[in-house]
Amino acid sequence: MSASTFPLKLSAIPPLWRQRLILLFVIACFVLPLTVAWWLLADNWRPSGSVQHGELLNPAQPLPNLRFTPVDGRSLDEAALRNHWLMVYVGGATNCDEQCRTALYDMRQVRLALGKEIVRVNTVLLLDGMPGADLRNWLAAEHAEMLAGVASAEIRNDFLQAFPEAGQVGAWIYLVDPLGNLLMRYPTTVEPSGMLKDLKRLLRLSKIG
Repeated sequence: MSASTFPLKLSAIPPLWRQRLILLFVIACFVLPLTVAWWLLADNWRPSGSVQHGELLNPAQPLPNLRFTPVDGRSLDEAALRNHWLMVYVGGATNCDEQCRTALYDMRQVRLALGKEIVRVNTVLLLDGMPGADLRNWLAAEHAEMLAGVASAEIRNDFLQAFPEAGQVGAWIYLVDPLGNLLMRYPTTVEPSGMLKDLKRLLRLSKIG
């Protein structure tokens, strides 16, 4: 075969295969950055000075049914859950004690510290029952942008039981990727700066969400 036939021109590829190649290229543009980000967070490779501050779930667990009833009475904004990074706190309904309020505050501050990347991240509070008026008013005043709602036991257990050591209600902050996969969890005692460092790295390496 003569050298003039190389390199292969796109026009020489049959139309059907050309469409498939273009589709694969588009998919790769979305998936590859997240794959790289996941790999960098895993124990496979850690660059000098890089620390994983949370507990990694390997493999990640899909959360296809992440739904809840908002405490403010409005309908669920599903667009706020899809294609966003989510920091999720699984709490109780009767009150929000000091540990709960500290966790919600840390989540809010980490999100605010992202600057222009803030639009890629949302915070979520999952409760096991409708809170009283005092807690609803406090959430509206202190965490107006947080997505707070009542979730079924099944959905809450998707978080609490995903890791080898089951989580206790109110003890962890969970990280969900834009594809709806549970990736990591952080104890509520974590330094917010560590969680912020991990999240910034993920946002920098991943172009989805």
